[in-house]
Amino acid sequence: MIKYILNTVISLFIVVPVFSQQLPQYSLYKLNDVIINPALISSKSYNQFSLMVRDQWSGFEGAPNTQSFSYYNVGHSEYGKGLSLFNDVSGPISILKGQISASKLLKTDFKHMLSIGASLSIHNYSFDNTQLVLEDDGLIDPVINTSLIDKSNGISANIGLSYFGEKFQIGASILNVANTKLTISETNDNSLVSHYYLSFDYKLMDNSSLKLTPGLLIKKIGASSIQFDANLMVDLNKSFFGGVTYRSSDAFITILGVNYQNYSIAYSYDFTFTEMNIPSYGSHAIVVNYRFKPKPKDKDKDGVFDFEDECPNTFGKIELKGCPDSDNDNIINKEDDCPFEYGTIENSGCPDKDNDGIVDKYDECDETPGLKRFNGCPDTDNDGVKDDEDDCPNEKGTIKNNGCPEIIGDDTTAFLKEEINRSNLILWAERIHFDYDKYNLDENSKIILVKIAEYLMIDRNFILHIIGHTDKNGSKRYNKKLSINRANEVYKFLIKQGVNKSRLKAYGVGKSQQISNKDNINRRVEFKIIN
Repeated sequence: MIKYILNTVISLFIVVPVFSQQLPQYSLYKLNDVIINPALISSKSYNQFSLMVRDQWSGFEGAPNTQSFSYYNVGHSEYGKGLSLFNDVSGPISILKGQISASKLLKTDFKHMLSIGASLSIHNYSFDNTQLVLEDDGLIDPVINTSLIDKSNGISANIGLSYFGEKFQIGASILNVANTKLTISETNDNSLVSHYYLSFDYKLMDNSSLKLTPGLLIKKIGASSIQFDANLMVDLNKSFFGGVTYRSSDAFITILGVNYQNYSIAYSYDFTFTEMNIPSYGSHAIVVNYRFKPKPKDKDKDGVFDFEDECPNTFGKIELKGCPDSDNDNIINKEDDCPFEYGTIENSGCPDKDNDGIVDKYDECDETPGLKRFNGCPDTDNDGVKDDEDDCPNEKGTIKNNGCPEIIGDDTTAFLKEEINRSNLILWAERIHFDYDKYNLDENSKIILVKIAEYLMIDRNFILHIIGHTDKNGSKRYNKKLSINRANEVYKFLIKQGVNKSRLKAYGVGKSQQISNKDNINRRVEFKIIN
């Protein structure tokens, strides 16, 4: 028999732990909310030390009494960390716990922020049987040893999630989501029960003189019923603050506090309206917080703090917001196409020694001003043949005559006197060439094609493939289209001369079949006879 009926206590805290209040009840959690959700560390803009003391159901012998000390740090741009110590005593039961926490900001496609958090606790759980006073009725209860203090060490883990913006916060957490078993009175099937929290806060008004923040906390402990806290916090001139909370089926809570420099001190009182109101004088709690801004970091030691440093991991220049400029051209490396060569802004940081608008790394003639279509090389006589391939660089000529002047009637007239047959038809195509980036036919080419058309209308026993080609300049896609246009131009001209189009097929192969190191020779068409 037990003088003070403690079977209820034992069953609540040991035999059926899912019904126990295994974590402290906090009325001032709004002033240190990371204790119920580790993810909230990343929502802070300051570091904080916090000391909290709570006396629950004051005046009732053996009622819960809790002390906690916590610290969190948000000095990193992505990660937050925290450390906490807890001591919770409820009659013969006490829990001493140390906890480390961490949080991380996650990138989202939204304008608001998302963070995750976790914490790991090492706790010492003890049951002091010496506090039990048994009636001496001559019977010995083997379960209870009044001279023994049962102790058990364990590990537990918490997780949390927070989605927040400048005016709101939505959080979810599970405390004791995983934990080791507790060995109490030689039984090892005891464990800490999981606590589930959902929190909502919204800054209804936020200015220098008045701030109103309503909130809601929904919680569930093990198999017990869902409980909620509906609260309203008020801040006056950033100096005084207070709040009221309605905790369902439990209490009405008032909070009063004051801010002074980096400190805040608050007191809460729970007006209990349950059966515990008769033997107790309500619940009291005090919290003292010290807040301070994290010291700015400069990981690359370049004199620019990380929050202002656009290249925080690389030593850079102060005037370039912490980014490096290896060639000292006042263009940061990541925006400089030539980061190790002094250049100009208009050339994206690259040099152009001959000032022809083509930067040196793309200029095949970087000492002499030239044309973009010839990759920076000059065409002095502007005949479409660049100087280093032009046999007459100071006289305007034709492409097929290697840049030298050509008079129709000399070479062309002599060539036209030759007879066309199948064996030499392919050679006639070699007389047809094109200007750079053009597909129109010049007069010499038209004269040649007239002669070819006459032959094709005499010998009708084969099909002629017309294949267009380009030089090496330009992209594959562009040159493919240009070569097709050149083949089509010959194809259409032959049809106009009376050749049946069913005997002709035109296509292009771009720059894939170069036959010379001279670009003007590669700008051509090719004939292929199909019997």
